[in-house]
Amino acid sequence: MKLLPGHVSPETAYLVDDYPYGFRLRCQIRYWVEFNPKRGFRYWSQTSNPKRPGLVWNKPKASTYYRFGGALVLNDEDQVRFVGLSEYSSAAEAKAFKDQYGPAVPEAGQAILTKWVAAKQAYEAARKDGDPLSVGLAEARQALSED
Repeated sequence: MKLLPGHVSPETAYLVDDYPYGFRLRCQIRYWVEFNPKRGFRYWSQTSNPKRPGLVWNKPKASTYYRFGGALVLNDEDQVRFVGLSEYSSAAEAKAFKDQYGPAVPEAGQAILTKWVAAKQAYEAARKDGDPLSVGLAEARQALSED
């Protein structure tokens, strides 16, 4: 697995030159990660149209948002994949995501990723089995507000 950092717009997208288009045609495809401070991270892909002369891009396709982290990776089969971190992760999952994929998260979203991992860890550290869900919220809020 290889991280693909820095692909944050169509202009800086990760480009694959030989991608299938239907059964017989080949095209180009580009991938990038968008960060919106209010919504989070999402993955975009866009293919070229080999049926038109020159390089003409089709309409881009977007994934759903992941609130706290998102990164592009190249798997062992040389396929581009998107990994995301949502609010439903545990503290251990959030920490593992940051450790493994953190360098590939867009620069603009690094702060929210760091704060989210700290908040999840503070929340789970303040809780015991059987505690109501409200236990640990004060600690999580404090971790989110710290710089």
